[in-house]
Amino acid sequence: MLFVVLTFFPEIIVLATSVVAKLKGCQPSSNVTCEIGPSSAGEIIRSALEAGSFVGLRFSDGLAAIWLTLGCFLIWKGWQRLSSRLLLGLAVSLVCAFVPYFGPMLSIGSLVNPNCNPNEGGIGPCMIYGGNIGFVAHDTVRLAWRIADGAPIALGIFGIFAIVAIGAQIVARRATSPTAE
Repeated sequence: MLFVVLTFFPEIIVLATSVVAKLKGCQPSSNVTCEIGPSSAGEIIRSALEAGSFVGLRFSDGLAAIWLTLGCFLIWKGWQRLSSRLLLGLAVSLVCAFVPYFGPMLSIGSLVNPNCNPNEGGIGPCMIYGGNIGFVAHDTVRLAWRIADGAPIALGIFGIFAIVAIGAQIVARRATSPTAE
């Protein structure tokens, strides 16, 4: 399952940074830099959004096929029941079909403020917690369009996995059932 969580780790970082910043009393719309350890909340969020955008772009470029094939293999090795394999395969495929494209945008949804309104046109600066997030906030909105490339890959890999899993189940049943003569 850690394998799946790695897919949306950048979004977890954005959400965790936001929680820590709020606990420190920082506001997303503030012009004062919110320091978190050796860095600022804005810098951490910008870096995480860059990583999330990179993941989304690579998944839509075909990394999803490799990632899901490996994930399906791990599911195959880890679970014996066909229903478990298919349900987990579907869940992982759905995560990989949607999260890399919508996750970055959704992770900063609660941080939208008068100083940062991410949009497809890339209009306006984006300041969150006193830090300049830059154009990566706007890129997260445009990333959602890449779902048209990535989701079919993820769902196609699940379809192949389901056919192979069901086929292997049928072959295994025939091999273990007594033949009637």
